[in-house]
Amino acid sequence: MDTEHRRIQFVSDRLVEQIIAGEKTASVVELGDVDLDEDEYNHALVVGTFYDVYDLGLRSRCTIRITAMELCRWDDIPERLWSGETNKSADEFQADHIDYFEDPADDFEFVAYYFELASN
Repeated sequence: MDTEHRRIQFVSDRLVEQIIAGEKTASVVELGDVDLDEDEYNHALVVGTFYDVYDLGLRSRCTIRITAMELCRWDDIPERLWSGETNKSADEFQADHIDYFEDPADDFEFVAYYFELASN
């Protein structure tokens, strides 16, 4: 079994704090970016793999394990995604991510990934 950790960095330290607190258990990525290493702090996503989570200051803050991934549509946000993103509804999720996905159409597809806190 590969025990080497990959790396992941979120767009704000507030999100990292939510992960450490056990509140945030899901995130999203564009369909074409799932299997790409963006840089040395953002590796491709693989279910079952451990990731050291880095804050914006490039400090390792905790470790997560990706437990699942699913294909989603903008007009059909699953409850486990919006609640895992700490939103109160699919509408709130869309409002929080409209700029991130650059004003997507209803049929826009993206990947949700789910994780558990492994250590902090």
